[in-house]
Amino acid sequence: MSEVVEFTLNVKPGHYADVLSLYSEFAHTYMEINPAFVSMLVVGDEGAGIVRGIGVYSDHAEAAAVNSDSFFGDFMDAIEPLIEGAPSRVLLDLVHAWSK
Repeated sequence: MSEVVEFTLNVKPGHYADVLSLYSEFAHTYMEINPAFVSMLVVGDEGAGIVRGIGVYSDHAEAAAVNSDSFFGDFMDAIEPLIEGAPSRVLLDLVHAWSK
């Protein structure tokens, strides 16, 4: 079954555009190098200081393994000074998906 990873960052004031850029770059590049990473949405609310990624992986094991990937570690190192608190990461089963 496909797995969804929801990853939310609380951005420090003045760094919203920086975090969006880093997150988008990470998602684009990671999708190219990880064949199990099949789709991604990066969304945000500047007023609330939230940037959230919603990624779909082909299976649970691949989604869970991202945390130990060095490319993900580099991304975390880059955003760490730009966010407040620890990111929230949730793994969910993909039940249905529609797009037009």
